[in-house]
Amino acid sequence: MGKMSRCSVPITVVLLSLSLDLAACNGGKRLICYFSSDSPTTKGYGRYTANEIPVELCSDVIYRGVGFPQWTRGSYQFDNKELERLRSYMYTIKSRSSTVRNSVTVLERGQDALSYSLMSEVPERRGAFVKAILRLLEQYGLDGVEIAWEWPGTMVKFGGISSDRESLIALLTDLRSGLRSRNKELFFFGAVYPKVLRESYRVTSICQVVDFVTLFTFDMRPHTNNVADVHAPMRNRSFETDSNRAKTNVVDGVETWIDFGCPPKKLILGIGLFGQAFTLANPAQYNVGAPAVGPGEEGQYYYGGYYPYYELCLLLRNGWNKFYDSVGQMPFAVRGNQWLGYEDTNSIAAKMNLAQEKRLGGVVLQYVDYDDFWGFCGSRNPLTTFIYQRLSRIPSDIGFAIEWS
Repeated sequence: MGKMSRCSVPITVVLLSLSLDLAACNGGKRLICYFSSDSPTTKGYGRYTANEIPVELCSDVIYRGVGFPQWTRGSYQFDNKELERLRSYMYTIKSRSSTVRNSVTVLERGQDALSYSLMSEVPERRGAFVKAILRLLEQYGLDGVEIAWEWPGTMVKFGGISSDRESLIALLTDLRSGLRSRNKELFFFGAVYPKVLRESYRVTSICQVVDFVTLFTFDMRPHTNNVADVHAPMRNRSFETDSNRAKTNVVDGVETWIDFGCPPKKLILGIGLFGQAFTLANPAQYNVGAPAVGPGEEGQYYYGGYYPYYELCLLLRNGWNKFYDSVGQMPFAVRGNQWLGYEDTNSIAAKMNLAQEKRLGGVVLQYVDYDDFWGFCGSRNPLTTFIYQRLSRIPSDIGFAIEWS
């Protein structure tokens, strides 16, 4: 008997209660696509709606997102305008696919926000928040929620209070209790900064409660560092001497979550489909780690220094010199005093190899609307397609124990 497709399901496998869905056809791994709620209002060719989402590639789409609800007369209420946008989005995405799982992110907007802190430390408010989330999911036919509480606890610069570390677990536990009976999923957006992992999270407790942790393994090098660098290096480079910064990379981030007690199958690796540009202090010094004076020039669609892949793939055709950070395993390009680090299929392949090596639960794309969805530089959605195809070659956990013949 010849080799059978991994998406073929014989009777013996059916007895194992495997579901035939997109995740199963990708070795049981999730390909989660973030959809930016702002993308329908992006100007010109950057406008992106639910009609453009490649539902044939994404196992899940997370609508990112709705703002934190307002506390009003003893209950939490979401903004009506945001809900109307969510309603329109869900109508379209559900009409296009009955198999894609749809979730929503609850965002805390602004670095100094305390909304999650103030809610989670008071049991009555936690209960009201859980009720608001359950009502939201039921009303709009959503399959899950992602909690994006990025800087709990000791990160004073970004808000938060000292009790956040415990309050976070209480919040996730209460949410899990409400979601489980409704067969809904709980995601937690988790940072990989060493200080946050040590001081703000109880990793083992988080991973016992949530279904998945979507890892913040992109956009890890802010312009404020005044150093030209790729935004998601795989490993530490020699010029990074600060201990916290040196450990803020993809490999160390993933390994720390695992070492601190999170099952790899619950970790979803974040991949950013964008480039980050810097303005060099001296154009003659352009290696990774060169001094920079701030963000790069503003592109057509987003604020200074950030370029979605559909824009940068065209930009790089016009007089840029291309290089590769062999340790960080990401490309960068230089033109005059402009320095641009970005993801391509080679750098993404390195991240996919890590996901396979560590047997992670899948990947999440920041954002699917940043891919070349128009096909400006060739085929449509080239990075998302590459990731989908690479995921399909990763065996599922159960696949390691079954001989497919």
